[in-house]
Formats: sequence, structure tokens, C-alpha cells
Amino acid sequence: MKLKYLLAAILFILTANVYAQTGRQVSGVVKDSTGMTLPGTSVKLLTGTDSSTVATDGNGRFVFSSVKVNQFSLVVYSIGYEGIKRKYNLAPGNTDAELAPIILKSEARTLKQVDIVDVNAVKIKEDTVEYNAAAYKVRQGAVVEDAIKKMPGLDVDKDGNITAQGKSVSKVRLNGKDYMAGDVTSLTRNLPADLVQSVQVVDDYGDQANITGIKSGDPQKVLNINIRKDKNYGYFGQGTVGGGRDAIPQVDGTKDGGRYIASTNIFSFSGDRQIAVSGNLNNTNTNLFNFGGGGPGGGRRGGGPPGLFGGNTNGITTARSLGFNYRDSWGKKITAYGSYSFADNTVNTITSSLQNNISLQLPSTNTSNSVEKDENINHRLNFNIEYKPDTVNYIKFSPTFSYGGVHTNETATSLLTSNADTTSFYKLALLSHSSAPNFGGGLLYNHRFNSHGRNFSVFITGGSTTSNYYQNPVYDYLAGKANAPVNQMINTDSRTDSVGASFSYIEPIGKLSYLELNYNYHNAHTTADKLTDTLTDAGQSNRYDLLSNDYNFNFITNRVGLNFRYIDKKYNYTLGVAAVPSILEGSSSISAPTHVSTFNFSPVARFIYNFSRTQAITINYTGSPMSPTYAELQPVVDYSSASYPVQGNPNLSPQYNNTFSLRYNKFDFASGNVFFSNLNFTQTNNKIVANTVTFPRNYTDPKLAGTILTQYTNASGYYSASAFYLYAKPWQKRKYTLFINGNISYNNNISYISNIDSVNFDETTQKNIAKNLVLTQGARFRVDITDIIDAEANASYSINHSDNSISQANVNNNFRTITLGLNGKNYLWKDWTLSYDYTKTIYQGYTGATNPNILNTYVERRFLKSNVGTLRFSVFDVFNENTGFTSTQTAYSISQSNVNRLGRYYLLTFTLRLQKFAGQAPRGPGGPGGFRGPGGGRPPGEPD
Repeated sequence: MKLKYLLAAILFILTANVYAQTGRQVSGVVKDSTGMTLPGTSVKLLTGTDSSTVATDGNGRFVFSSVKVNQFSLVVYSIGYEGIKRKYNLAPGNTDAELAPIILKSEARTLKQVDIVDVNAVKIKEDTVEYNAAAYKVRQGAVVEDAIKKMPGLDVDKDGNITAQGKSVSKVRLNGKDYMAGDVTSLTRNLPADLVQSVQVVDDYGDQANITGIKSGDPQKVLNINIRKDKNYGYFGQGTVGGGRDAIPQVDGTKDGGRYIASTNIFSFSGDRQIAVSGNLNNTNTNLFNFGGGGPGGGRRGGGPPGLFGGNTNGITTARSLGFNYRDSWGKKITAYGSYSFADNTVNTITSSLQNNISLQLPSTNTSNSVEKDENINHRLNFNIEYKPDTVNYIKFSPTFSYGGVHTNETATSLLTSNADTTSFYKLALLSHSSAPNFGGGLLYNHRFNSHGRNFSVFITGGSTTSNYYQNPVYDYLAGKANAPVNQMINTDSRTDSVGASFSYIEPIGKLSYLELNYNYHNAHTTADKLTDTLTDAGQSNRYDLLSNDYNFNFITNRVGLNFRYIDKKYNYTLGVAAVPSILEGSSSISAPTHVSTFNFSPVARFIYNFSRTQAITINYTGSPMSPTYAELQPVVDYSSASYPVQGNPNLSPQYNNTFSLRYNKFDFASGNVFFSNLNFTQTNNKIVANTVTFPRNYTDPKLAGTILTQYTNASGYYSASAFYLYAKPWQKRKYTLFINGNISYNNNISYISNIDSVNFDETTQKNIAKNLVLTQGARFRVDITDIIDAEANASYSINHSDNSISQANVNNNFRTITLGLNGKNYLWKDWTLSYDYTKTIYQGYTGATNPNILNTYVERRFLKSNVGTLRFSVFDVFNENTGFTSTQTAYSISQSNVNRLGRYYLLTFTLRLQKFAGQAPRGPGGPGGFRGPGGGRPPGEPD
């Protein structure tokens, strides 16, 4: 009997020992309070003597494969959420255990006592890709642009311009609100990276779509930067001063010019109140703002420190800029934010161009050289007031004002040849100035009737733009015909008043389905007076009636649509149809009135499937009309360019664009791999195209003899397609990353080529189809080891090729560019930095092109207490080979140009950085101020 008990005891001990060695599998899932899973969450298992840590996968699941005890604790943490510690007591045995879902609540603070093995670097949901800033570590004192450069799918060029998944980012927001009217580099090159919680790339369809959830049209890429909650109280200030000199070979005894820079950036955060001030004064091609126009230099952009270099900006710019941004909550119901920006820039540009004009009988070549000075003045004021009187009503009022002015002095030579004979050869002296004040505003009202999704919104817009443009082209004809008057004074005064209204009503017809009825109205009325005077040798001014005109036109569109929307947790779709009638009316004192009516039926389709928080696909189709411009409509010939006069066509119809897009994004948390792709296709009805008419030198009208006249007409057959992809593969927590990306675009351009016979002056016209292919394939390899090295090697190969149905002999239509680069920063002896940016560009097919080696470099030393001071010695364009070559291919010409850029110079700068952040924002639901639309709430019908 005793032997029986002894054997049983031994068997029990052996069994228990085997169990202790193998253990059991313990698994579970981590979710947030809305029920969405949380990939990348850190889960630590604690026993009496041991611990182990795992991260949740893309579905928020975690697994411990061999748990050898029955009692243990789990510590769970995810950035942006409140960490928890939970104890478990499992029943004895070796049965696998599936724990109850672990729910994390939103939290503004991080838990210092929790060890984080990694963070979820990327989240993907419908129209938003979110990057966790903590996953892209940068050196202390770096700006957010340095972190953005490491984020897959985002590319930053040397001027600070950002492209996201192959498309340009057109606006930037701070905590979901426009910053400096959306000027991207004004924030990305000045905001410290250590203040940032996350960076979001949003496909933005407008304020009304963000509220209603009904999205149509072509979205713009918006960059939204969210500030860390523990950095929402405090200030940051930075100032930079520096000076240097050009270091280029001297010509004809000229002396090297001086280079200088002075800039300041101040950010003040106090909860909801945010104030920022930025200023910049320099002659190193580093603009603080981009105003998107205002003359030849108005659209150029650069950045502030730490870049200092103007990159690939054409011309030489002296920039003077100042900006102010404000945001605050006026009580519990009103949020106000806005900005003012000012820029006074002077741009000096030297351009050489070669243009091959396609013609049936008289193909020609135009060689031109110009020296131009543009003085640009820009003002921009934007303000927004959001009022939420209660939980169901929302009002937003957005007044705007802008002013753009430019004063231009230009001297140029132009040689037009055909069959080795000179058609025209002249010198040009041009003086021009323009001013364009713009007033506008928008009023948005939204009302939610109940919690089931019934919703009504109305968006009213209005604006007035006035343009006063004076040109004084003076020609000195050296050979060929004198086409345009020798001395013209052209005054063009125009004004466009516009008003628009958009209504949307959403009615739930099921638990997950909705009907939306929408109506859009837009009316733009333009009046323009063009007066041309000529000046005789004696100085007498005469009105030239043949070149003067007053032209008015109205463009009215109505759009009535009915949409069905279905929303589920995993997917949602919108199907509908829209009727789009439009009217284009024109009138002039020298031509009969015109009235053109068009009617289009446009389907509406949008489908989104969210595989998980890291994988989504979006398919979208939309249609929209586009009005002709003033230059395309007004019938009087414009001779401001002697060899290329322009005449509009008042009988044009509006064109209508049908656009299809597909986007697929995926992030694999387990491996860190990222794949982004998109495809776009646009087909245009009644495309407005050019008809270029080549006149012989013996033509009876001396003003047109030897010229190429551009006229406009509607045509069918135009379409374009483009595609983009990016694959990123990281290793060792993004210390090493390989990027492979490609772009391709194809355009089936249409034009008409006409020729006037030199004997009987008969006109022959033929349709030309220009098929243009642009292909770019690139690869990059990054090394990012904090406080040791941030470096990238890159290479790309680009093709720009076109085929014309009207063939031209001895015209190059094939351009290739190879770019090799190495850039980075090496951190030495704790406080020293060596920066380098080398690019080798190889041009193929360009006439007279060189293959420049561009090297920008600096050595930097941090010093003073807490490293608040920085001394930097920089050299720009070490080899003095900075040049700019571009090619443009249309359906009627192939051109290439070479524009001057800033040459070699050196610069010594001192930067002082001061910052202090204390306290924390109040706790509350939601993330760190993520972008969810102007209402801050959930669109009608979104699942809770």
C-alpha cells in the first residue's frame, strides 16, 4: 500500500516538472476604448523572478508561447494611451489561455517606468497616413523636417518642398488648424522635432466634406503636425545671424558679393493658445513663405535655418519676410485662428532657352536669352472663427485678404529661324508692373438632427479679385519683319467677382446606410479692359484700337447630386450620380455676344476598405467642369511677345474632367515594411487646346508675317495617366532603411498645327497627337544611428520622351537625367557635426548642358549651457557648378532652358536656441489633437 502511494507521488512530481518545463501559451488582444485594436503595443509579462516583453502585431494581438507559472502580471503600454498593470491567476494545467481583451484609455502622459521595445511607426486609415514621431529619432535641436526625411512615402527636396506618395503637399496644419495659411516650409523648417507627437498626411476634400463624410473631387495633400501634450505649455525661441562672401571666379575686375542671413522663430504654447512669429532677411535664396504666384519670382520657395542654403532655386533672391500665427479658444464654444504673412523679395534671373516649334511646312527654332529683375511684394491675411454653441450645431467663418504685386525689368534677345533662314531677330526691353488685391470669405454651417446620422450643412463662399497689369515692351528689330509695334504701352484692368453655395442633406435609411442630396452653385463674373497705346519716335502716344478691347464673361455652374453611402467598420462606399449644367457667356464691343451651354451627367463612386489600422485601399471617381481663362477667350490679338502673338476664342466651351484614382497603402508592424501606391487617370471632354498658326515672312499682314500665332479651340482625345509606388524595408528598429520608389506619367496631348502657304496664303491644318512619357526610378539607403550618423545614399534615373504624329526632322524629343547623391550628418565628439550634401547630375539630350557636381557642406559646434548656442561654418556649391536645366514638351513645341543659380559662397552663422516647457495639458479623451475635420467630431454615419 505504501509502495502505491510512493509511486503516485513520484508520478505527480514528474508530471509537474514536465509542465514546468513546457508551460502554456497565453494570448490576448489590446484595444482602445472605441474597440479598435492597437498594433505595436508593448506588453510585459512579470513573474516573481523573471520578465519578458512582446509587441502586439498588426491586429493588436500578443502571444507568450511558454508561460510556466499560474500567477503573473501584465504591464501594457502604448504611446498616447494610459498604461495599465493587471494581475492574472490561471487555473492549474497546461491548457492554452486566451485572456479577455485589454482596453486602454487615452492618456496625455507617458509612463517612464515601462520599457518600450518599439513603437507603431505608421497607422493607415482611409484618407490619413499617420507617422509616430517617436519612431524617427533625430538629434536634440533638430527641426521636424529632419524627422520627415526619414518617414517612408515622404520626400523632401533641397528647397523644403514635400511630396507625399508622389503628390505635392500643398498645405500644413498644426494640431489640425492651418498654420501660416498653410505654408509648408514655414513650419517644417522651424518647429523643433522634440515637440512633435505625430505627423499625418491627409487627403483633404474640404471643410464641408470633413464634416459630412461625403467626399468628391480632387483632394489636396495636407500635412498635419500634432504637438505632444506635455509640450503644450511653454515657449521656444531661436535666432540666427550670419555673414559671408561669394567665392566665384572674378570676371572683368568684378568683386565677390557679400552674403548674409538673419532669422528668428518664436513659438509660445499655453494650452489652446498658440502664438508663432517668424522673420527672415537674407540673400541666400532662402524664402520663408510661398505665395504661389505674384510674378516670375513670386512662387519660389526656400526655407530657414537649419538649411540656410537655397538649394535648386532658380535665380538669385534677396528675401525679406515676416509672419505671425495665432490660435486660441475664446471660451468653451469659440476657437479662433489665423495668420499674417509678408514678403518683399527681389529676384535676378538669367535664362537661356531653345524651343523647337512643330509645323507642317515651316518648322522653326527659337533661341533666346534674357536678364530679368523682379521685385515682388506680397501680403496675406487669413482668419478663422469656429463656433460650437452646442453638440449639434457648428459654424465656421473664414475671411481672407491677399495682395500680390510685382515690378519687372527685363532685357532679352530672340532669334527665330526656319530652314536655316532668319525669320526674326530682335532685342527687347520690357518694363511691367502689376497689382492684384483679393478679398474673400467662406461661411460654413452644419446641423446634426439626431445621433442616427441625419445632417444638414451649407457652405457659402464669395470673393473679389482685381488685377491691374501694365506692360511696356520696346523692340529693336535687327533682322526680319517688324511684327509688333516698336513701343507699346498695354494696360489690362480686370476684376472677377464670384459667389458660390453648397448644400448637403443626409438622411439615414438603415443602421449603416444613408442617402445624401447635394446641390452646388458657382457664378464667376469677369470684366476686363485692355487698352494699347503706341509711342512714336517723337514721344507722342496714340491709342491702338486694333489691339484694344473690353471683354466680359460669366461662367455659371450648377451641380445636383444624389448619393447612397454605406458604412461598416471594415469598409464604406458611396455611389451616386450628378447632373452638371454649365453656362459660359461672353460679350465684347468688337464681337458678337456668345452663349455656350453644356450638360454633363457624372457618376460618383468611392470605395474604401480598411483591412486593419495598417492597411487600406481607396478607389475614387469624380467629374468636374473647368472654365476657359481670360487669355483663352478674349478675341483681340496680344502682341506683347512679337514672335508669338496670342488670340483667344470667345466661342470656347468649358472642358469637363473625368478622374479615376486608386490608392493602396500597407504597413507591416512585425517587419516594419511599408508599401504605398497610387494610380490616377484623367479623361477630358472638350479639352481646350492650342492651334499654332505659322505665317510666312512674306505674309500680307506685316504684324503676322514670320510669326507663330496661338489660338484656342476645343478638342477630344486628351487623357493622362500617372502611377507611383514606394517600398521601404527597415532593419534594427529603423537604423537602416532601404527605399525603392518609382513614378510614371503618360499624357496624350492634343493640338492643331496650321500653316499658311507662302505662295497663295492658303491655310492647312492638321491635328497633332503628342504622346509624352515621363518615367523616374529611384532608390535610397538610409543609416540613422542617434547621435552618431544620419546619412543617405540615393540614385535615380529619369526619362522624358515624346512622340508626335506630325514628325519633325532633327528635333530631339528624348531627354534623360541620372542623379547620384550622398547626404548626411556625422556627429563627432558629442557636440560637433559634419554635414554634407553631394549630388552628381548627368544630363543627356540637352543642348550645351554640363554635368554638375554640387557639394554643400558645413561644420557645426554646439556650446554654452544645455547646448543653446551653435556656431556653423558653411560652404555652398564647393565646386561652383550649380546649374539648372529643364525640358518641357507640349503638343506644339519642345523646349529646353538653362537658368542661373546661386554660385559658390561661404557663410559663418551663430544660432541661439532657448526653450522652456513645464506642466501638462488636462486629461481628456482622444489622441494628441489629431486631424478630424473642422468640426472636431465624427462625420455623420461614422461608426462609434
